[in-house]
Amino acid sequence: MDQNNMSQQENTGGQPTEQVQNPYVQPAEQVQNPYMAPMNQQPAYQPPVFSEDVSMGEWMWTLLLVCIPFVNLIPLLFWAFSSSTKASKANFSKAVLLWMVICFCLSIVLVILGFIFGISLGFKLFNDYMRSVAVIMALM
Repeated sequence: MDQNNMSQQENTGGQPTEQVQNPYVQPAEQVQNPYMAPMNQQPAYQPPVFSEDVSMGEWMWTLLLVCIPFVNLIPLLFWAFSSSTKASKANFSKAVLLWMVICFCLSIVLVILGFIFGISLGFKLFNDYMRSVAVIMALM
């Protein structure tokens, strides 16, 4: 008997107790040879699971609703941010909304540039008109 077992028997009045194993020491049959350890293997390929496809009829209704100005914002926002919408339809809605924002910003920039060039052209035309009026008045 080793020292641990003797001290346990003394503490329990000399009766044998269950043997407590040291959790840090592995029994001889469980020690593995590091050279015989299995190689790290890659898990088997599992194809991705796709969500349900959107039917052609559903795409037809989607495109019809997207073509209606101002009304299209309501379903596009719903499809883009709803968790119950199919992935392809949600991505399509997000892309259309992004293009709408880009086109809106670009149109604002073009309107501002049009005002700037229109005002400058207007001043030039007004100055030319006033000169021609002044020449005509001078000839009279």
